[in-house]
Amino acid sequence: MFFSSFYLRILTTLCLFASSLILSNIVTAHATVGPQNNGSYWSEGKHMSTDRNELTAVVLNGKIYAMGGEDVALGGGQKDTVEVYDIAKDNWITDEVKPMPLPLDHAASTVYGGKIYVIGGFLKDKVPTDKLFIYDPIKNEWNEGRSLPSPIGGALNAEFINGTLYIVGGLNASEVPVNSNYAYDPKTNTWTTKAPMPTARHHLATAVVDGKLYAMGGRILGDGVRSEDMVATLTNFNRVEMYDPKTDSWIVRQPMLAKISGFAAAAAADGKIYVFGGQGRAVRDVTNSVEKYDPITNKWTYDVPMPTARFGITAVPLEDKIFVLGGQLINASGKFPLKLNEIFHIGHE
Repeated sequence: MFFSSFYLRILTTLCLFASSLILSNIVTAHATVGPQNNGSYWSEGKHMSTDRNELTAVVLNGKIYAMGGEDVALGGGQKDTVEVYDIAKDNWITDEVKPMPLPLDHAASTVYGGKIYVIGGFLKDKVPTDKLFIYDPIKNEWNEGRSLPSPIGGALNAEFINGTLYIVGGLNASEVPVNSNYAYDPKTNTWTTKAPMPTARHHLATAVVDGKLYAMGGRILGDGVRSEDMVATLTNFNRVEMYDPKTDSWIVRQPMLAKISGFAAAAAADGKIYVFGGQGRAVRDVTNSVEKYDPITNKWTYDVPMPTARFGITAVPLEDKIFVLGGQLINASGKFPLKLNEIFHIGHE
């Protein structure tokens, strides 16, 4: 009886030890699969006062300007209003900035010389515009710059490189995806045409690192493009093409991990490009994934996913944070614009 009890205790101990080893291996295996957490995390800032998807936003003097967008799914329409987020105070201001000259969604925006530039976008019924609007925060007034060479909507991003503004891709007035590359000189108020992007596409995103423009993802069919096969399927890309203004030339870089469109991208202070959310293969295929690109190693990896899966968003970087604003989600009940302000805190490897 003594020996039976003794051996039973030994057997139990061995089983518990083996179980702990198996559990440890499972946990370890799980920890190495999927998004990697190198100290990155999410927090929630104060939400915007209005639901907006397909908005555009910039950061200027420690404040975020969220402009335009739409809330059609809630019975609203396009917006010309501008909300200003005081990052330090975590507070939105809604009545101090004049509205844009036109209600716009799917517009591109950027900052240069203390002013905000809003380029292209869609008017009512997804009609693209060639307008360039320039906002002076000191005077609190909008002025109109020289119009684009052609109407463009769905380009989503614009970038200044060495004093020249670049906007690539989008949809033209015939609702055809384009590979155009337009450059604007604010000193002369003139546009020129540069080397076209290798791949025509809209709902792409761009970002600039070390004076190079990276054009990422996008699609050729989908919302806003009349096509018999667009109802359920989005013809997305994961292509990454890099433009060098010095040589006026493009080269192909490592593709993204997923084929997506309608997402947001931001070049952060750590020299990496971060990509947030978007739509996958189908219209209802909305993701919360976060991808990170290192231009030096030319590699993509996953980072901590967004708390909320959504598309039609915009992302604004400041120091070690990226603010991901607005957007839209889709579920069985329909489409829902959002007023979210989720903040991505960049980890340090």
